[in-house]
Amino acid sequence: MRLLVVVVILFLAASTNNSLAVGDVPLVRKFDEYGAIRWEDEKARLDNFAFQLQNMDPSIGYILVVDAVGGCQGEAQARANRAKRYVVKHRRIPWNRVIWKVEGYQSEISTTLVIAPREVILSWPFQAVMPGTDGPMTKKCRTRLKQIATSRW
Repeated sequence: MRLLVVVVILFLAASTNNSLAVGDVPLVRKFDEYGAIRWEDEKARLDNFAFQLQNMDPSIGYILVVDAVGGCQGEAQARANRAKRYVVKHRRIPWNRVIWKVEGYQSEISTTLVIAPREVILSWPFQAVMPGTDGPMTKKCRTRLKQIATSRW
């Protein structure tokens, strides 16, 4: 029961002011949020995220991606995998300190970066999402997914 109360409190805090604190120490913090931006711009944001994770050992970094309703099937997962791969392989954050999750659907694809202490369990979904489905797998979608999968730093 105690864990359930903590999870509910964390969800309410995350949905209202993006952080929950005990004293002066933040427990859960929404670090950044962005949409379908260029890979070069995303890398800069992920660099900042990795820097914060290095300074907040042993916190966990969450990469929470929301798919666009009618968007390319698998795009959110591909973006989440790419972001984690970059943070772990290029920025050398241990693999077990970065977790990704596809949360559901919104009107546009978006990525939210969250930092939380290891002992805190994030509620799922972390942000408000709506029901939806993916669009058809078109040539444009296949090209986009290939671009995401082969992105390098």
